[in-house]
Amino acid sequence: MNEHESDGESHVSGGTSETLHLQPQSTAEEPDDGGSPASTGLPPSTWWSRYRDQLAHGLTPTALSVVEADCDYIHRLGVLGAGPAGDDRWPTGRVRSGLVMGAVQSGKTASMLGVAAKSLDSGVDAVVVLAGTRVALWRQTLDRLVAQLDQPGPERIPAASRRTLVPSLSAASADDEAPSLSRLYGVNGPQARRMISKRRPLVCVTMKNVHHVRALADMLRNQLWPAVTSAGRPFHLLVLDDEADDGSILDARIEQSVDPVLGDLKQIPRSIVDLWASRPHRGSSASPSLYVTYVGYTATPQANFLQYDHNPLAPRDFVAALRTPYDRGTIDPRRTTYLEPNGLHNYYTGGEAFYRQLPSDTLVREPHAREVEATRIALFSFLLAGAIRLWRDPSRLGPRGAREAKFETADEARQAVMRPHTMLVHPSAAIADQYAAASTLLRAAGLESREAADAWLHSGQRALPTEALLQSLTDQPAAWREALVDFRTTAQQVASAYGLPSTPAVPDDSQWNAVEAVLRDQIIPGTRFAVVNSDPTADDRPSFEPSTLPDEDGWAAARDLCTVFVSGNVMSRGLTLEGLATSLFLRRSDEPMADTQMQMQRWFGYRGRDLELCRVFVPAAQQDLFRAYHEADEALRRDVLDLMDEDTTSAPKPQVLQGRGFIATGKLANIRNVPLCPGAFPFIRLMNRASRPDPNINVVHDAFSRPSQDLVVSGRLRGRLLNDTLDLLSVATLLDSLAYENYHPGGDEWETRRWSSVASHAGLTSANDNGNAFPLYRAPAPPNGGQPSSPRRDCPYAIAAYLRLWSACLTRHARGLVPTDSPRIPWSMIDLRQRQATQPCFRVGIRYGSGSPAASPPLTDLPFQIPTMKRDVNAVGDLAGTWGTRNPGVQPDAYLGDSFFDYHADTAPHSAVAANGTIWRPAGAPGLLLFHIVDRAPDQNPTVAVGLAIPLGGPDQFAARTT
Repeated sequence: MNEHESDGESHVSGGTSETLHLQPQSTAEEPDDGGSPASTGLPPSTWWSRYRDQLAHGLTPTALSVVEADCDYIHRLGVLGAGPAGDDRWPTGRVRSGLVMGAVQSGKTASMLGVAAKSLDSGVDAVVVLAGTRVALWRQTLDRLVAQLDQPGPERIPAASRRTLVPSLSAASADDEAPSLSRLYGVNGPQARRMISKRRPLVCVTMKNVHHVRALADMLRNQLWPAVTSAGRPFHLLVLDDEADDGSILDARIEQSVDPVLGDLKQIPRSIVDLWASRPHRGSSASPSLYVTYVGYTATPQANFLQYDHNPLAPRDFVAALRTPYDRGTIDPRRTTYLEPNGLHNYYTGGEAFYRQLPSDTLVREPHAREVEATRIALFSFLLAGAIRLWRDPSRLGPRGAREAKFETADEARQAVMRPHTMLVHPSAAIADQYAAASTLLRAAGLESREAADAWLHSGQRALPTEALLQSLTDQPAAWREALVDFRTTAQQVASAYGLPSTPAVPDDSQWNAVEAVLRDQIIPGTRFAVVNSDPTADDRPSFEPSTLPDEDGWAAARDLCTVFVSGNVMSRGLTLEGLATSLFLRRSDEPMADTQMQMQRWFGYRGRDLELCRVFVPAAQQDLFRAYHEADEALRRDVLDLMDEDTTSAPKPQVLQGRGFIATGKLANIRNVPLCPGAFPFIRLMNRASRPDPNINVVHDAFSRPSQDLVVSGRLRGRLLNDTLDLLSVATLLDSLAYENYHPGGDEWETRRWSSVASHAGLTSANDNGNAFPLYRAPAPPNGGQPSSPRRDCPYAIAAYLRLWSACLTRHARGLVPTDSPRIPWSMIDLRQRQATQPCFRVGIRYGSGSPAASPPLTDLPFQIPTMKRDVNAVGDLAGTWGTRNPGVQPDAYLGDSFFDYHADTAPHSAVAANGTIWRPAGAPGLLLFHIVDRAPDQNPTVAVGLAIPLGGPDQFAARTT
């Protein structure tokens, strides 16, 4: 089953809670009367100062300083990277594009609104925010923008005097799932001219839906851009694309074969460009006075980086990555995380917390093989975690008490009740599977049969079977107490891993009665479940905010204080499950895609307050994928952060990683997997022309000027072997000494960038290189400044770079790499001493052939003859084949084949192993470099080809590359 994208956006912000609950101070659109500010005697506030005041309610001082620093960077080098609108540094088309990489549920929206605020302060004339692809998410973003960004400040400047908001709050808040687009995005010509003349900025939030975007584009094209042209001054438009990998990607190769009139071309990316350009799109803005900056925001930018530059939304001018708070890292220099001094409660808990920091089975568990039992274990864990949370804070009402209470204000309805506590069951993308999982949930809760569970589900009841669950406390006390002991163990592990001054409070056995009372009185009777998907009969989306009572006489607590959600793609992106404590993830895929499945990890977020109560139940194979996704994601984030410090006039292109068992993205069809390891038996078929002496003959001569011996197998002379072995760096140096008249790949952008990225992951620099491994890649540049050769798969210089990397990694826990013999374990978590003990030394040999002995210097200067090999050469001068004799004989003393040539020199037996469908030398075995002196036509010079045997045990990495 293919993974499919869902839509939406997280509104998690950070600080001590998962969501900033900020309400707009004014919800009415001011009349366009040009009202004047009230006099306060205070200095005028700015967009940023007002927004910063709002952020300060939910972020620690350190987090707030990092948000501001990142917003400054994006504003300075992104929005104003070519200067203000009209500056000569702008490209001829007057359009710049870039990308900001966040993390799943980490608070990207806080940065996006901060960039908007700083841009408005610097004179940007219009800000368009492309919000979610569903009405609820679009309205959520608009509400948040008004609540946090569009505040009057102490001067009480009327809203209509400081900006024009589109859509107006009254239009957007109408109870209409299909509102009139002309009303939503309606701005007439006189309004447009007043905006420009008074320099009153346009602030717009539009749903990322082709009809909404087109309606906005029509208004801009018909009303605003003509006024911009008439005004004759530079006008700067900033477009902020939330979840820029969702709907904003073009696959150029696929669309080349699609009829532009009748075919199904992707319309959202083209409609976005319509906001500033006239069709046909020619790469320039619709007015000579219009200057445009497009900034995409996403946590999963694999497709954005891999797509061709043909997509006008591709990041061509700048990239940036946001940082998250954790227990390590620095603010300057930039690291993926920064040290948050306020502790675990304020940490972003993503892949580092769930897959690395704690023992492997602490938070992430393999579910029981039987689905009903797996669901029961997860449900009991969820309910008990809720009881512990309420036991810790008994002053708050539990879900049952909150449901029956009435409150005077919305704030009281938040503060008086327990914080939301949720569970997610994710069975698959199929709606039928989600309803089946809900039925299984009811059986796990105590209903005796599937028929009874199905009847309960289809009756519309959304309470759990309370009596059955209460009875389980009596009938299955061991299961509940076992879960309690498990939470105590996890609390100790969390305290140890994060250096907490005390262990998080979890009841001991003597306090079980108090916990059981909370379960009986509040948690079990107050818990509901909901099936949330695109089915018209499905339940409503999550609601974590208080609501007014039907008679508007007071407020009710949020509906979903304690809820089990059963869902699929709808909750794979965008919708935030506050207080998510338990996840049962049973989804499987035949074609796993990193960007899609990264978004499914809704347990990421700011969970530090109750981290010890979190559980993720996921099959072992999927756990491996999630860990691999995290390593690839961290590698990409490090690449972007490193590149942010480079002085460049165009967007750098970071390396996007894949894995042997997954691809980076399914949004593009033209991606291939490029491993770092050259394989078990790479063979360099590349040779020089035979019309002149091969300089690589000198390499052979120099190598065999040292002591060597004949290699005789069953009485037959097979070749020559050096007495001494070479280490990894020495073999790399030998390979780099090979020279080819028509092969100079040095300077190839992709290859150079890749090895630079790998060195960065290994923490290898010229300053800390004690073993002559840096730089890794030393391919010769083309002579006279020519174009570099296209890198070959059998490139000797890339193999040399790999061997240098292996040597460097023997003393480094490098991120973004895996060992070839244990690809499930990141290199950063392996035993380096064991790797050092099993590092290979290489034998160096010459394979003799059936041709005449080499008859010219310098080979004739050696104290032995070298019978040349008769091998076919193809039209471009490469060796037609690779290894010669590959099939070992059946006799005990038979020749093992050229790729095991050196094994015959040892009295101790060596073995071969199968890995990933290939025969390899095992880790700890010697490597081999075998020269082949190839006889060419009469009166031609012999040439050199080289084969290598590389044992398992080295580092590997899989890069995604477009073809």
